[in-house]
Amino acid sequence: MSRELPRVSNLAPLVLRVDPRALVGVTLAIVGAVAAHRGWLAAPLGLARPAEITLGIVIVAAALWLTEAVPLFVTSLVILALELVWLSPALDPARHGPTLFLNAFFSDVTLLFLGGFVLSVAIERTQLDRRISRLILRRAGTSPPRIVLAMMIATSVIGVWMSNTAACALMLGPAAAMLARVPPGDGFRKALLLGIAFSANLGGLATPISSPPNAIVMRYLDAEAPSFVTWMALAVPLQVVLQLILLVYLGRRYPSGVKEIVLDDGEPLQPFGRPQALVLGVFVLTVAGWVFGGALSLTSGTVALLPVVIFFGTDLLRAPDLRALPWDVILLIGGGLALGAAVEQSGLATWATQRLPTAGLPPFVVMGVVAVFAVVVSSVMSNTAAVNLLAPVVMGLEGVPHAPLLLVAAFACTLSMPLPVSTPPNAMAYGFRVDASSKGEFTARDMIAPGMFITLVGLVALAAFTRFWFTRFLGG
Repeated sequence: MSRELPRVSNLAPLVLRVDPRALVGVTLAIVGAVAAHRGWLAAPLGLARPAEITLGIVIVAAALWLTEAVPLFVTSLVILALELVWLSPALDPARHGPTLFLNAFFSDVTLLFLGGFVLSVAIERTQLDRRISRLILRRAGTSPPRIVLAMMIATSVIGVWMSNTAACALMLGPAAAMLARVPPGDGFRKALLLGIAFSANLGGLATPISSPPNAIVMRYLDAEAPSFVTWMALAVPLQVVLQLILLVYLGRRYPSGVKEIVLDDGEPLQPFGRPQALVLGVFVLTVAGWVFGGALSLTSGTVALLPVVIFFGTDLLRAPDLRALPWDVILLIGGGLALGAAVEQSGLATWATQRLPTAGLPPFVVMGVVAVFAVVVSSVMSNTAAVNLLAPVVMGLEGVPHAPLLLVAAFACTLSMPLPVSTPPNAMAYGFRVDASSKGEFTARDMIAPGMFITLVGLVALAAFTRFWFTRFLGG
């Protein structure tokens, strides 16, 4: 009788690592939570109990996100858990309940993410991404810097007319085909992915329809709102300047050791048939829904369900494709949305905006204060929520022109991109993998430095444009 061999576990051994950053992050998170729990923040800051608890949750989230003491999506789940068991009981049960945070976690934006990822997978599965890649490479050449430039321009232009999340998802497909030709660790990999994410964000500046904050500002301005052409005259020069600065910065920070990138034109592609026609048709319908869905009372998330239903319903994609989606990124952005809901509904946002030091300051200085505040707030919550919080405050300020100030607030929120959770494109680039078995291309810490750079440069450029360019079109 043969002796049965012991079964070998495929589980990795549990190893406790002492990471100084992780220790700092966990320590700061515990200190912030204890301070809020004990009520030590309420008296000196003048906070109501729900706002104090929310501030404690913000400290926990910021400490864990910045230090990556735990995976980012775990921090998102920690946020949701703290809101359900700690913050929810402190809120008025007649107006707020646990569903407030659950609805924010799995919201319209989450559906938009899901649809964007599914669309990207379908484009890759039918090799449409390789067709797009070859088209871009024929126009741009094979030099890595020129390829990054071409991909950034394409992403930014697409992001002008559709959701920046969808624009990023569309361009990550061709990026995968290009990265497959580049060795691991080469600077081109980070430069390309960060360039796509940041360019998608910058595309949100260009038109009134290119991002939700712009549409919100247009609604508040009403009769004072600039025309479509005037908006583009204001924003496109700023966008172009920042794109060029970003290109130079990424090229210097992440130089490539690859001389040229070639997609072998001799390598056969799948013939263009019914699957490709289906994906292309659904893509066009989805984009049209994102652009014109508002007239039909369709949200972006609702429209994003179209590719999910059709691709899985027709068996173009199957259950393994669904399981392979980057659910960690979806959880990550869900945590940011839930945190934004807590900041807004607990009164913490109102407390903060009411303390903006704007009294007696010149209009240009007030714009600077609002812009800095907008950047800070939208770093840890959606820029849509940030603008929704700021717009009423701005409209209530006296002695300053409202139109330029609201535009500055919207642009500043769009320019805030230091963390993966700051914008959907940032989260998508952070979670991007060339294939399901590979790791992400960079960590959250890798994004902080370039994200802070473009955010700070964007603020400086915004100040200059406000001073010397916006006044040509707007009063103030």
